[in-house]
Amino acid sequence: MVSTYTQLCPVLFGPDASKQLGEKAKEMGAKNVMLIYDKGIGGTGIVDAFEKDLEENGMKVLRFDGVMPDAPKEMVNAAGKLAQDNNIDAIVGIGGGSSLDTAKAISILIENPLPIEDYYPHKGKAFKQERPLILVPTAAGTGSEVTIMAVIHDKDTDAKEFVLRHGDLAILDPCLTMSAPPFVTASTGMDAMSHAAEALTTNCGNPKADLLALHAIKLITDNLPVAFQDGNDLEARTNLSLASNFAGMAFNDASVHFGHAAAHELGVQFHMPHGDACAIALPEVIRFSADIIPEKTANIAEALGIAVPEGAGGAEIGELCAAKIRSLMKEVGIKSLKERGLSREEVVACAEGAVKKNWFVICSLKEITPEVMAEELGEMYDNYQ
Repeated sequence: MVSTYTQLCPVLFGPDASKQLGEKAKEMGAKNVMLIYDKGIGGTGIVDAFEKDLEENGMKVLRFDGVMPDAPKEMVNAAGKLAQDNNIDAIVGIGGGSSLDTAKAISILIENPLPIEDYYPHKGKAFKQERPLILVPTAAGTGSEVTIMAVIHDKDTDAKEFVLRHGDLAILDPCLTMSAPPFVTASTGMDAMSHAAEALTTNCGNPKADLLALHAIKLITDNLPVAFQDGNDLEARTNLSLASNFAGMAFNDASVHFGHAAAHELGVQFHMPHGDACAIALPEVIRFSADIIPEKTANIAEALGIAVPEGAGGAEIGELCAAKIRSLMKEVGIKSLKERGLSREEVVACAEGAVKKNWFVICSLKEITPEVMAEELGEMYDNYQ
């Protein structure tokens, strides 16, 4: 099979790498910079340090702290208008997935007319993307700093839509993730795990994506419980940052599939954290295709630290992987759908929306119909209590 693999965005990685932000932005020709982040990050001192660094390197800075979860299009358009009114010529996104996605979207709007929904891929409208976009994650989860997709919640379509804009530089500093509380560490870590495992179980993978995804799974398995218990463990934080980054590269090439489709619809309907929803779907994702990719499933098991019995078939290995992931979820406090007050009927009712609103279900190794999705949602509910 012929496959294509790429590296969209250069990455500056390592403890204290973010101290080079001002220098790098200056090298990229930035003069009027807009910092995009949420109020939680705004209270940590990270943004203050970045603003000072940029100003000392000769740039003007405008701060936008209005990022909301799942990046509603109304918020994106309001921030885009603010950027246009202030002649912003560079964007720096700081934070988790929603902040980085918002930054990607606003970077389109500093060069192109509003509104952002005009640039959904299905609209077919071209846009310029020449001005610098720097992405600085403060959590080890989405990998958005190295992916092309920016997810936007469109209330008019009741779906998670997206625009395509990759960063021009990612600055990955694990020191910035140390302020993340345990529940955020757990949710984002399992989000990264889902990116890696789904990338390994699609019909459009490649050798690079497989290699990165397997290493990400091993790093998360070994380091997530450590960082969950001790957020100041820099080695664990560094390994999780690397894992998130590698998983982002992997699924940018290989895509995700029905696990993320289910998570998107659960998020839209019940406003649960994206990483939690992805985590709950993950055991069923691996079980679903294990019988047709036994060798890859065995590789996943090895990355998870599972000793596979000699002669075990794909389905058996898939069950072992699912059990290990559920155990890890319990260890880091991921609540079940039932514990969140949801009924099985409510969860299963998300099946049609999950399939119809998320085109990437076509990347699954088996066909995903609303009926199949309903079965899988039921398994997610029943098998993790």
